[in-house]
Amino acid sequence: MFTQMMLTALLAVTAENLLFAGGAGLSGALRAARNPGSVGWTSCFVAFFSLCAALAGIRMEPYLAPRPDAWLVRPAALLAAAAAAYLLLAVPLRLFAPRFFRRHAREIGPAAANTAVLAVPCAQRLFGFGAAQAAGYAAGTGAAFWFASAVLARALRACRNPDAPAPFAGLPAALIYIGILSMAFAGFTGAKVF
Repeated sequence: MFTQMMLTALLAVTAENLLFAGGAGLSGALRAARNPGSVGWTSCFVAFFSLCAALAGIRMEPYLAPRPDAWLVRPAALLAAAAAAYLLLAVPLRLFAPRFFRRHAREIGPAAANTAVLAVPCAQRLFGFGAAQAAGYAAGTGAAFWFASAVLARALRACRNPDAPAPFAGLPAALIYIGILSMAFAGFTGAKVF
């Protein structure tokens, strides 16, 4: 079971970084990269929402599988699960830890939207995870978010060269840098980019 969880975490790191490279989660990773102090908590929130949505997907699958429109209902059900997980986290934090909530409220919403809504439905459909694999995938998505944010933070620092032409300085250069790394990830995994 532990081996399955770790292999799935490794799968998540790769799959999630390909999703970030495709733009699905790039905005959240870019926001975290510009504020390095938020990366750790945002990664934890990403892992939490991934776990909640994946476990909800496992619980709902017996009810969704026999439906002829399961391919339509499954993403909506996981979206509802992500929204419920957001409320289950945000409401108690707001009531019982208002300082923490005020400090991290801007990270909680995008973490729920970027990861649980975009990555988990795809993973549920393609891989048919069990509970241990869902836990591994959640840990991997958190690690992938941290990794993507760390790479983006490094890229943003490295691409602030005063000798670079204005159109390529800063963020455009960082995005080119990330694009090259994304192609490397895709090449190592054998995934098709185009």
